[in-house]
Amino acid sequence: MTTYLKSIPSVISGISVTDAYQSALKIMSHDYANKYANYFAKKQKTIKSGKSSFRDSGRQKTYNAEFAALADYKKLYPNDARFKFLDWKGSQKLFKKIAKSATYKKLCANDIGSTVKNYMPTLEKANFRNATAGQATWYGAMRLKENNCPYTIVHEFAHLCGNMHHDIGFRRDVIKLSSMFLGKEFGMILKKSFKDAKLKITTGSHIMSPEQWIASVMRMEKIRERNS
Repeated sequence: MTTYLKSIPSVISGISVTDAYQSALKIMSHDYANKYANYFAKKQKTIKSGKSSFRDSGRQKTYNAEFAALADYKKLYPNDARFKFLDWKGSQKLFKKIAKSATYKKLCANDIGSTVKNYMPTLEKANFRNATAGQATWYGAMRLKENNCPYTIVHEFAHLCGNMHHDIGFRRDVIKLSSMFLGKEFGMILKKSFKDAKLKITTGSHIMSPEQWIASVMRMEKIRERNS
């Protein structure tokens, strides 16, 4: 089936998908040029949004990696006061500290892999009836219980700075926030936990040229032919 391209402006380099198709068509067939343009469009969208898919498909895997990182850290540092549950006053204190920090503002200002930014988030007390620990809203509020794990607050800030999902951009930013406010040791353990779960933590900004892409495709096709 032939895939017909839409002219979608490039968010990184100023090149449209149609431009990418026309450039590719100079050195490859129509079908390959179509495939290259689709690759180009998907890569551009991933770089801009910090998401590798439309659905939040990696949410549970991300949660599991976070739980594993917390468990591993607490085994190594069982008495670290930074991870003790906070009452509402303590939750407010940590919230204000992160919200006013240069680290959080810098993450909000990042245009690569982030969308809605909340430079001035607010805090609301919530009474969740399910297993929800916290919630970041589209209108810039963080909703928390009366007592909270400090990591929950960090987790929600990774949403509020521009990642209303649990994909690449979220994982990248939650590592940075954790390293700053919960310690570099925990940040390293969290990063390793994501990698162990085969969860990406960077979008990368490189997009292959038509020449690089077709060379890669040809190599893969030759490998498949040898193995068939």
